[in-house]
Amino acid sequence: RNQQMKKRVLTLLLAGIMAVSTTGVSSFAAETETETATEASSEADEDYGEVVIEDGDRTITFTEMPKGILCLYSGEVLMKLGLKDYIVATNENNKGRKSPLEGVADDFEGIPELEKSQENAVASGADLIIGEISAFKDTNWGTFESLEDKGINCYALNGTVVADETMDSIYQDIENMGKIFKVEDKAEALIEDTKAQISEIQDAVKDVKEEDKVKAFVMDSLSGNEIYTTSAGLESNLIELAGGINTTKGMSDSRWFTTSVETLVTANPDVIIFNDYGVEGQVQENMDFITNNAALADVPAVKNQNYVVVPLAYVMHDLSAVVACQDFAEAFYPDCFTE
Repeated sequence: RNQQMKKRVLTLLLAGIMAVSTTGVSSFAAETETETATEASSEADEDYGEVVIEDGDRTITFTEMPKGILCLYSGEVLMKLGLKDYIVATNENNKGRKSPLEGVADDFEGIPELEKSQENAVASGADLIIGEISAFKDTNWGTFESLEDKGINCYALNGTVVADETMDSIYQDIENMGKIFKVEDKAEALIEDTKAQISEIQDAVKDVKEEDKVKAFVMDSLSGNEIYTTSAGLESNLIELAGGINTTKGMSDSRWFTTSVETLVTANPDVIIFNDYGVEGQVQENMDFITNNAALADVPAVKNQNYVVVPLAYVMHDLSAVVACQDFAEAFYPDCFTE
């Protein structure tokens, strides 16, 4: 019996030693794994070097790869460059302006949508915020200075910090995102592909004579009897790339301005473009205002009910601008696109 007891005690001792040994190995493996991940992250940051981006009159310096993006715009470029996993949150009112491009809007499913506030920007865990320059105000998500003081870099979309926004602004954003996230080859390929699509549209309408060019008027929104339209900027550029003429180009020092029905009469457009904000009934209400206004009865676009509707997202600082340009060109010159 004593012999059996000794054997049992020995077995328990061995089991205890093995348990301690296994725990030790497991703990050591976990520590080693953590250390390896930390070292890899540190090495990645060392390899990252320094990326300097000119953003309007600001210079942004990156010394390590951003870990999380708060995306305050449609985010098509980010998705197309394969950066979805970096997006930690988007803004609550982004839904109506998300990309209409196939598959990209779906990429936002499951990404948290935040109400506008500096507290939410900081709480999101983002170390990079991308949005229009208007987003970086005390009354919005916080100023550049206040956010940078909290370790958050801020990138204002190029189209919102230059004198006049064109497709070149979108190309610049693609190039900058490529540099920041070290995907320069992808960025270059995306720029070339986008330029090729625009060139194809231009080629289709290149034989249209100057005197035959379609005159377009943008009906962005309506306030009482006043019309909000465009004097410059991306939508104006897209009209021109599609072979048309923006009848209100250069009428104001600002890109968008409020004007009267008389301006529309004087502009005498062949086509009226209605921007769709995704608000139910908004486009129809604007169309009814134009169609039922006796002063506009002789305007060619009204007389012929020659209207084009474009989602606002298509003309807002991102890749779907190509879709808008194609839609404009086909509406202006359908004969150029018949096979």
